[in-house]
Amino acid sequence: METCGTCAGRGAVVQKIMLAPGIFQQAQSVCGACGGAGKVVRHPCNTCKGTRVVRQKETHTLSVERGMPKGARIQYENEADESPDYEAGDLFVHLVEQEARLGRADEEKTDGTFFRRKGKDLFWREVLSLREAWMGDWTRNVTHLDGHTVRLSRKPGEVVQPNMVEMIKGEGMPVWQGQQDESGDEFGSLHVEYVVVLPDQMEKGMEMEFRDVWDKWRRKTGIELGKDSGRPRRHEEL
Repeated sequence: METCGTCAGRGAVVQKIMLAPGIFQQAQSVCGACGGAGKVVRHPCNTCKGTRVVRQKETHTLSVERGMPKGARIQYENEADESPDYEAGDLFVHLVEQEARLGRADEEKTDGTFFRRKGKDLFWREVLSLREAWMGDWTRNVTHLDGHTVRLSRKPGEVVQPNMVEMIKGEGMPVWQGQQDESGDEFGSLHVEYVVVLPDQMEKGMEMEFRDVWDKWRRKTGIELGKDSGRPRRHEEL
């Protein structure tokens, strides 16, 4: 290394700019010969051209542990940019979740597109017909992210209310070691929300049968819709 002859080791050069006849302005800028270092290499290397560093691609193996949340940070010590002027820092990789999609291969074709994740818990929406919600006696198999089957079912006569949420423990996401809580659970929970789809229209015969069944049940149980709704009674003056 030797002192830069352009800036005389100052790392900057002063230029005089004429703004008008007889009017000049001095401007200081970084020396282009040494890049502000004040020194230059006497015999530049043919590989790095005197910069002392070269850029190249490096490959690192990334190990994603099961249950890692989005935003998790993985650290590689001393794997940042290197230079003779400073010690190499660390390389940090931030984990981002992909948008859910169905896999192409048979072993990848799970129901993962329809799961939603929040922390260690998973959320699933199951659609039921009016008959299934009212009468029960149905079974559904849900393919989990790892390929195992979660069975949802109701016995005959078991009613499912619209927007009811069923929590199945142990069927959520694996709990990452970095987020272990006091419960010590290895897996979160699966929250299943039931959506009941009503028919758009009913045939006349079906409507009459349904109305007869409902009236018989209402007379038997003594239910008054206006009273059970909790709404105040109508005032006569209104």
